[in-house]
Amino acid sequence: MKTRFKKLLLFVLLNTVGFCFAQQQSISGFIYDDNQALPGASVTLLGSNKVTTTEVDGSFKLNGLPIGEVTLKFSYLGYGSYEQTFDLKSGSAINIGIIRLESGVNEIEKVVVYSSQKNSESRALSMQRKAVNIMNVIAADGIGKLPDRNAAETVQRIQGVSIERDQGEGRFVSLRGLPPFWASTTINGNRIPTAEEETTSRATAFDFFPSELISYVQVNKAFTPDIEADGIGGSVNFITQTAPLKNSFNATIGGGYNDKSGKGIYNTSLTYGGRTKDKKFGYLFNLTKFNRNWSTDNFEARRNGDQGVFRMELRDYNGIRKTTGVNVAFEHNPTSKDKIYLKALYGSLNDDETHYKHRVRFDKFNSTTNAARVELQNIHNVLITELKSVTLGGKHELSKSKIDWDLSVYENEFKYGNIPDKENKSYYVIKFTQNNVGIDPSYIQNNGVGPRAYWAADGGKLDYKNPDALFGFYSDPNFKMDATKMRFADLEFYKVSVIERDNIVAAFNHEINASEKFTLKYGLKFRDKERIARFSDLFYTWNNGTAPLLSDYSNYITTQPNGTDYLNEMNTSIGNSFGPVLSTDGMNAFWNQNQSNLSVSAADSEALEFNKGLGRNFDVHETHADAYTMGTYKITDKLTVLGGVRLSNTNTVVDGYNVVDNKLIEVQNEKKYLAILPMLHVKYEVNNDVNVRFAATRTFSRPNFGDITPGGTFIEADNEFKGGNPNLNPTYSLNFDLMGEYYFSNVGVVNAGVFYKSITDPIFQDSFIGNYNGLTGVQFTAPNNAGNAWLGGFEAGIMRRFDFLPGFLKYFGTQLNATLMTSEMEKPSGRKVALPYQAKQLYNAQLFFEKGGFNIRAAYNFKGKYAIEYAEEDINDLYYGKYSTLDAGLSYRVTKYLTLFSDVNNILNKPLIYHFGNSEDRPEQVEYYGIRGSFGAKFNF
Repeated sequence: MKTRFKKLLLFVLLNTVGFCFAQQQSISGFIYDDNQALPGASVTLLGSNKVTTTEVDGSFKLNGLPIGEVTLKFSYLGYGSYEQTFDLKSGSAINIGIIRLESGVNEIEKVVVYSSQKNSESRALSMQRKAVNIMNVIAADGIGKLPDRNAAETVQRIQGVSIERDQGEGRFVSLRGLPPFWASTTINGNRIPTAEEETTSRATAFDFFPSELISYVQVNKAFTPDIEADGIGGSVNFITQTAPLKNSFNATIGGGYNDKSGKGIYNTSLTYGGRTKDKKFGYLFNLTKFNRNWSTDNFEARRNGDQGVFRMELRDYNGIRKTTGVNVAFEHNPTSKDKIYLKALYGSLNDDETHYKHRVRFDKFNSTTNAARVELQNIHNVLITELKSVTLGGKHELSKSKIDWDLSVYENEFKYGNIPDKENKSYYVIKFTQNNVGIDPSYIQNNGVGPRAYWAADGGKLDYKNPDALFGFYSDPNFKMDATKMRFADLEFYKVSVIERDNIVAAFNHEINASEKFTLKYGLKFRDKERIARFSDLFYTWNNGTAPLLSDYSNYITTQPNGTDYLNEMNTSIGNSFGPVLSTDGMNAFWNQNQSNLSVSAADSEALEFNKGLGRNFDVHETHADAYTMGTYKITDKLTVLGGVRLSNTNTVVDGYNVVDNKLIEVQNEKKYLAILPMLHVKYEVNNDVNVRFAATRTFSRPNFGDITPGGTFIEADNEFKGGNPNLNPTYSLNFDLMGEYYFSNVGVVNAGVFYKSITDPIFQDSFIGNYNGLTGVQFTAPNNAGNAWLGGFEAGIMRRFDFLPGFLKYFGTQLNATLMTSEMEKPSGRKVALPYQAKQLYNAQLFFEKGGFNIRAAYNFKGKYAIEYAEEDINDLYYGKYSTLDAGLSYRVTKYLTLFSDVNNILNKPLIYHFGNSEDRPEQVEYYGIRGSFGAKFNF
């Protein structure tokens, strides 16, 4: 039996090899405009239905051509077409080099040069139009028309896509209102490792990745088998820049102003690339730096055990963020049919943050004196995220097929900078307290859980809609914190380090043109991943007599930056209560001068040596082994079917810690599963301008790293226990999509579609109140698999120029899109809720004006509220509130080589809000970021 199997395998192998290398006629080459590749261009054999499209790099190959004289037509949306005749002999394999198309040839063959924006839209829509699956595309110069500074922000304008923000900047990407960790975010087709300060999910924080490094963005709403399918919502693929056709040098320099910080913004970008004379070797060097001063005003109302607020935190952030991006790309074409490439990528975010936190402790209220405690936290830290990657790959054309492969290594690391010193790099906090601060007793109630302030919605006086009531809790309206009464409480080193490596990512793909109508493709992919997370939270208390006062450090006392302007958007004067604070030099000096007076408080500290912080200390080793096969069959000129299956095998080993009989022990958990993911796509081209697409796919999502840790963490300051669940199952989804598209001849599109997802084993953060180590009212949060869930939605969009209107109006245009969704999930308790992170509405609206070299556009973005944690009653659910932004960009092309630009971000300055329950009446966190603007120049040579 084994001998027969070996003979059969050898027979199949030899026939496959013979098939791939069989003699046939083919023509290959590239399609470009002046300097850029034109992906999605059509190459058609006239007199037949044989057609192919160009890849992202502009390359194409048309196989199976007849012997004799043939004529090919090269065409592209918004460009003039071109025809060329060839005389093919038996076995001819002609590489015609580069075909150049010119933009905008009209009926009378007059060349009309459109703006670069229109060319950008043309490239993006051509890729979208020619794809079999449902996708959206953005090109690099389209990105530059709006002030989107990082990779996450570039995609927020696409229908069905939203982002989460940190300090006013885009960070995580979400598709169709689903959690960011249910979207696959990749660079050049590879999902990159994650490393972030607080989240332990698989979602990549893209605030470290500058938009200047991006060539194209592909948003796949429905997967094909050749794409890693670990994304229930879909995937966002950022394609980095590669070597241009001819030598070029581009530079951008700009500056600006952040209104809230009152300080500057600076950015610069340099790109140099080209090819040797024989075009066999190409190179690109891309460097970008973006430095900005920023400021955030924030207040947070902490709850504990019921709806009452036991602590009000007034947080004032200021900092300097520095983003650095480097992209290096080389490629070598030893023959016209082979390409070897090497890519190296570096991205970093360095955030030097100073933070002053004023905490009003309602739970320390003394009804006899009508006084409570106020705490001041002086905080300084440098947060650093660094991504490094190297990819070696190749593309090879055979007689009737093509092969591509790549080998990659990635490393993503989060760490703190050397604050207060190299040995104790941390989120560094020095705390002082002032007792006997008068509090208006009408704010305080005691409903059996201790003194609390309550929201007006619950019968209290805190009122988010009334700033005077919200911040009117001090008895003395002229109260100011006093350095001579503020005594040292403790010093904290909050330490987090996360490093995740993909030690190897290996991919192999083989595409075979079996016939004029049928293409077969198969491939393999392997990833070896490791993730090391370390955490401790050490508290030091004074051990040498009476603790000092803040006034004892008068040499290091300063006025709080922008303190009096705190939350001026809310027309409040609570910032006048802020007293002096420690400067950053003073914070460092405090540690350096007082180390001998400080000792670790084991009772308060969260660290492994104290049997605490277990849920944040764990190691993961994981392997992914994928294989797929798919076929694309052109049934008729109008109807194309793509079908196949992807197999994804995951083996996850997690090493963590637990406490048994008050002893710390190491524990290990292993989870293996095979995801079988069939996929079907149908594309019907009603005519040259209308497509109808249908997709039925199965996708999945692996549990987040932090969710599968065997241990848990008790956070004393918040009276909260966060734990993991190593037995979580992956989440699966059956996805159905139907989309119709109409493409306008003047480069535009209108589309509409519906989608439905049937989801099995969704993971959510379960929340309940219980007891822990003798403490009552502890809020427990742990992941759990819910019952089945579903998501349904409708999306529609239009991109249209008004060139059908008379006079001045023809230079205007618009982009509008909307996504409306609903979902349901059943918790183990039987409560039915919407999927976590699922917003019901997403809207985008752009209005633009283009004439000659002048371009101006404004973009509005809206995302509806969604729940991120569920309890057993809606009033205890935690929501991320609705959020909207308005941004604008203006540019003017002075000459062929010089363009001036100006951008304004966050014009509306709407707050980011987290709230308990369905309404904003019970906010948990409110943040304002302010308006920022910039201007500069772009040089293209």
